[in-house]
Amino acid sequence: MRRPAYDRPSRVSVDPPLGRLDSPLHGRDDLIDEIMHPADTDGEEPSVHILCGMGGSGKSHVALEIARRARADGRTVWWVQAGRLNSGMREVVSQLGASESQVDQAWSGMISATDLVWRYLNHARQPWLLIFDSVDEPATLGPTDGVLADGTGWLRLPEAEDGMVLVTTRDGNRATWGTWSTLHQVRPLDADAGAQVLVDRAGAQAGDLDDARELARDLGGLPLALRAAGNYLRSVNASLVWRGSSTITTFDDYRRAVERRFRAPLDAPDVDLDESLGLEIVREVDDISLDLLARRGLEQSRPLLNVLACLSISPVPYEVVLKPAILAGSPLFEKLTARQRVKVLEGIGDLALVDFDVQEDVTDPAFAHVLSLHPLVHAMFRDRDEVREQIAEYHAVVMKLLLAATEGQNPDDPTVWSNWDVLVPHLVEAVREYLVPQKHKHDPETVRRALELTRLTARYLIAVGLPGSAFDILDPIVRGCAAYDHDLDRPEVLALRHELGRTWLERNQPEMADRVLRDVIADRTRVLGSDNPDTLASRHKLTKAIMAQRQWPEAESELRQIVTAEHEVRGPEHWDTMVVRHSLALAVLAQHRAPEAEEMLHAILEVRYRLWPSNQPETWQARHTLARCMQEQGRLAEAEGELRATLATVDPRHADRSEVLAIRATLAVVLLLDGRVDEAIEVYERLLADRRRLLGDFHLDTLQVEHALRRLRDGG
Repeated sequence: MRRPAYDRPSRVSVDPPLGRLDSPLHGRDDLIDEIMHPADTDGEEPSVHILCGMGGSGKSHVALEIARRARADGRTVWWVQAGRLNSGMREVVSQLGASESQVDQAWSGMISATDLVWRYLNHARQPWLLIFDSVDEPATLGPTDGVLADGTGWLRLPEAEDGMVLVTTRDGNRATWGTWSTLHQVRPLDADAGAQVLVDRAGAQAGDLDDARELARDLGGLPLALRAAGNYLRSVNASLVWRGSSTITTFDDYRRAVERRFRAPLDAPDVDLDESLGLEIVREVDDISLDLLARRGLEQSRPLLNVLACLSISPVPYEVVLKPAILAGSPLFEKLTARQRVKVLEGIGDLALVDFDVQEDVTDPAFAHVLSLHPLVHAMFRDRDEVREQIAEYHAVVMKLLLAATEGQNPDDPTVWSNWDVLVPHLVEAVREYLVPQKHKHDPETVRRALELTRLTARYLIAVGLPGSAFDILDPIVRGCAAYDHDLDRPEVLALRHELGRTWLERNQPEMADRVLRDVIADRTRVLGSDNPDTLASRHKLTKAIMAQRQWPEAESELRQIVTAEHEVRGPEHWDTMVVRHSLALAVLAQHRAPEAEEMLHAILEVRYRLWPSNQPETWQARHTLARCMQEQGRLAEAEGELRATLATVDPRHADRSEVLAIRATLAVVLLLDGRVDEAIEVYERLLADRRRLLGDFHLDTLQVEHALRRLRDGG
């Protein structure tokens, strides 16, 4: 398939979002000092700190204050969201000096990404602090073949003397984090600190410190609940419209309203808040806030929050996801207009039910502007009876919204990958929630949309070098297709099976790819026809698997049939046709028919030069194959000229790409065959240095160059 030319994908910001520190942090000085200035009896300061506690306890705010102080002390600080772990750590290692090619190799699975990151961290020259935020699934920080406590995943004990790691999480199990980590419980605030939070938010007009202290106790000292209550009171008191004597305007009014909602007072000011009680408190606090929004004419706030709760906890690009026309078409919303949507978003933002932010790493403003639900708010609305009772309607509108958000976002186009990075957590959450369970009835049209979202998500994950993640999504959905009344030969499921075959091929398991794709081709041929574009795409991927198994005659025979079909279906000069023709030339060359392959490549390149820029990887590869044809026929000077001319078209930013390294390796072989041993050794030495830098000492490609160089030096 065609891959557009590009410089590089947009990069993720890992700067700490210090703008969220919009008010003083109360009651956390001792905890912060314990982390930043520890008193270790053994004389060694712990360097891995785990901030653990219930949702809404303020772990992230504590981490942000530590980040602010650490940066003021001269430390380099990185902030990595758990929901964007891969892209965040990719940016960290890039900032530490890793080359683009090294990073590409690591994130495609050729070398260990975690090892690469920690090699650079441990050799960093400046003191640093790495923060992993909202890690509610600790296993995501662990290795793929072990447990987090092994210390061989994303989270490790730094070897650098001035390195420190901080994690925020709900998981307080010491065994999870290993003996080399120090756990710090982030507990609810005491009454004095909680009162200060309320006064900061609501202002003095809401009451005195004594009343604020009483309300803080009744709210269990939970920072999220305190902020929501304070914002509610500030909003009411700022309103110019008097709504009667029963309006809640003070800390005492608010406390009494909470008591009525709970139908009983809290047992004691130091009640031990467990997770469910925390959710109950926030539910009641937010119900009061929702009543205020309804009185302002923002009745749509409740179903909109329910929709957001059906998405992932990750930031939501609300402009592209919450499209008013689609929302208005759902029975959950009554004639919602674009203006009303803005008012609802402003209302729920004003009362701290959501936080708004701008993602600096996303160039498209429609995707850059995001909102986030706190985990407790997310869980609270997701658990509401109204959501469970109307789950079919919520699934339907969520799938419509997400599919519309992907329009114009080609998952194979690197220039929009930063947009996909924001969308993918919500796509994965939605399709898994709807398709994988077998406990509810599936609507055919909603299933169709969910399957298309699955296909697009898988293509994106494969394109960015994460075929394993794509497999994890595809496999259970394909295996469970009968649960939503789809057979394996339905076109929508066939598309997923095709992508499943690609995941095997991209993970260097051509035998499994061969097996899966042959089944897909058989069914696509029967359902769609042998010359359907989708069938041809699967047939071409199969030839890739066949060639990876070095079965050249079979590959050639299949490729000739595909080329003929592509001429008829897409045209002789279509991008996909040209890609297949190059594959055919490779299969012919592999069988030592260089003159025939050379003639084919001249024809391919004539089209490429005429229709597309010459500095594209696909053109480099075709020219490389042409040079190999010349080499095999003994025309070494021509081969050398073609290779050097190709290298001259490569932008220096792309010099570490695997296609370029392969061209350099062939150049060394040509020089050696021409008897220019010293020049060949020089090329091999530079190539070996680059492969060691990019791939490591023990990668197969590195070892091959090292072996060739050793033989030359030994006179072999």
